[in-house]
Amino acid sequence: MDLRAAVSNAVETVESEANERRQQLSIAVPVEPVWLRADPERLEQVFVNLLANASRYTDAGGEIAVSVHLSDGGHAVVCVRDTGIGIAQEALPYVFDLYRQVDEVNPRSWAGLGIGLALVRQLVQLHGGNVSAASAGLGQGSEFTVSLPREDVAAGDRSPS
Repeated sequence: MDLRAAVSNAVETVESEANERRQQLSIAVPVEPVWLRADPERLEQVFVNLLANASRYTDAGGEIAVSVHLSDGGHAVVCVRDTGIGIAQEALPYVFDLYRQVDEVNPRSWAGLGIGLALVRQLVQLHGGNVSAASAGLGQGSEFTVSLPREDVAAGDRSPS
């Protein structure tokens, strides 16, 4: 599958929500296909979850950016970055734990069940990749990075999915 399609579809899914919240949503992907041996629907689910969280925890007028780039190590890397509420340093190690609400005093934290990021981690790992979270702290936004192994094929050997 072409990773660009899963990312683009996820952006389209979340775009109306971001527009309603007057958030700026940007996407940057390579011109050439980014081939993966992966389930396009599950990866789209990963990126919809990350983008929906970014929108949920970013105030009106905030920015959300998703980018795709290729690493030197043969991986495709997707970054979802926002200017939202951020994550406290002591909570970062636990953001992917099942049923964990990292900010129980934030009124927006009740919006989920605490399974979305655990599901993201599991789906990414099932695809041979990894996911990480970073934030400079509360009020500093956050960044989620997904790294997935690329399929080494010539562009003529595959058609985009």
